Amino acid sequence: MGCQSARVGLLVIASLMTFAYAGAQSAPDGWYGRQAAPKNIDPPKAFPGMFSIELPKNWQLAPGHTGTIFASVEKTGRFESGALITVEYLQLQAPLEPALMAGASDRELKELQARELSGKGFTGAVAKGPPGQFIVTRYTRPGLSGTDDHVVQYSFPITTTMYRLICIAPAAEVEKYKPLFAHVAASFTPLRPGGTQ
Repeated sequence: MGCQSARVGLLVIASLMTFAYAGAQSAPDGWYGRQAAPKNIDPPKAFPGMFSIELPKNWQLAPGHTGTIFASVEKTGRFESGALITVEYLQLQAPLEPALMAGASDRELKELQARELSGKGFTGAVAKGPPGQFIVTRYTRPGLSGTDDHVVQYSFPITTTMYRLICIAPAAEVEKYKPLFAHVAASFTPLRPGGTQ
């Protein structure tokens, strides 16, 4: 009976760990997670020494400048608003310890509010995925076409580099882009010491 109880106990623990792990790999409101069989995503693109990431098919990839690594822009008709995905980086003075992530999330949120004076509906949260803890910040701001844009910023601290994956789409169509942005964010894989290989 003792052996049977131990087996049942281990089975219960394993089941709970599976649920906890699945829950730990998502951001609030489903903004982080891979699509089951994506047809709208290209194979992973590696940025040597930094990370790999899966980007949308048939989007235009453009080089970055200074703190921007690249931008990926949805191809649309002339003068039509579309979506944008970009990755920026900045150097940290020291690695960001997990115990400091809540404070870092608050700081990221306050910095965005200070830069985006016409932004509204700001939210920020700490989430967890394969690269470790990261920050998800969301808000709405006036777009170029006169309608609002929805912005989702994923901030991944990898050793002494903070990578910011920024996804922008017309707010009226944000539900269309949500699974795409969630997949791109979940595909972010560090390729440097201190990150997942």
